[in-house]
Amino acid sequence: MASKAPMNVKHNSENVFCLVLTKTRLYQGLALIQSLNKVMGEDYCIFIHCIDHESFTFFKKNKPKNCHVVPEKKFPKEILLLRKERQIHEYCWTMKPVLCEYILKKYRNVKRVTYLDSDLYFWENPRQIFENQPDCSVLLSIEEKYLPNLNTAVLRNRIKMTGLYNSGFISFKQDEMGLKAVKWWKEKCLETCKISTKEGLFGDQKYLDELPALFQKVCAIKTAGVNVGPWNYLKYQFSTHNDMIFIDHHLLIFYHFSGIRVTAKDNIQSVYQANWNLPLVYELYKKALNVVVDEVEKMDPSFNGFAGETDLQKYWN
Repeated sequence: MASKAPMNVKHNSENVFCLVLTKTRLYQGLALIQSLNKVMGEDYCIFIHCIDHESFTFFKKNKPKNCHVVPEKKFPKEILLLRKERQIHEYCWTMKPVLCEYILKKYRNVKRVTYLDSDLYFWENPRQIFENQPDCSVLLSIEEKYLPNLNTAVLRNRIKMTGLYNSGFISFKQDEMGLKAVKWWKEKCLETCKISTKEGLFGDQKYLDELPALFQKVCAIKTAGVNVGPWNYLKYQFSTHNDMIFIDHHLLIFYHFSGIRVTAKDNIQSVYQANWNLPLVYELYKKALNVVVDEVEKMDPSFNGFAGETDLQKYWN
């Protein structure tokens, strides 16, 4: 897994990703990276910003191939000071647009940067998402809410609270609209990045609802098999064929395992779902996480990235 080879941004300028990590999301972050390796080979690179010392130290010693660690010294002090004022999850949300903008400005040859939450897992190459909508400066994932017998009023209330889009996968192009949009998102998150339904705030995510009206070429992703997660998995029939995952008749590109926490070796828990009547991808994800935990244990026996009681609390009720 580890490699000291320098990352070549130039040769992977079409497929540049980034994520923000803490020590309790490190196992999932590594599983995400391994899933990208499977579907993209070496045709990508990924920037990682570690919020805490433990995750930063681990990645500096055990940096996966095609990865680049961005230390906190690369960001302005006024941004870093927010770490003392905000809860850890709020600060992680804040840093998402900060990291995206940093990459676009520092590496001008990067044609597009895509932010990934650490709890995503890929089964197909995401490059097709960009190829299907090449003229879009910003690509947003619709957070399609679905539950059986969900009435219109409840659905409307959920959308009002969390927003139309999910910020776990959001892509910005290296052009005027892409740069303006990520700057605007960054400034809003620096201003405040908390969940307050009374104020119409939902971390970094609710702001995305405003992007299509403010900037041109902001598009909802049309490619099927994207951003399937706890909010809509009951809508689909899952099946497998030759190691491929299908939802209905479409290939699953990635699943968003939102709310999953690695609490111990061979054990994961969900913050949201009390029952585990879940699609088969959860069992596959659990196996992938077990492999990662074993690998990390061999690389650094002293590292402990298991989630504790605080991590199992919901950010909102």
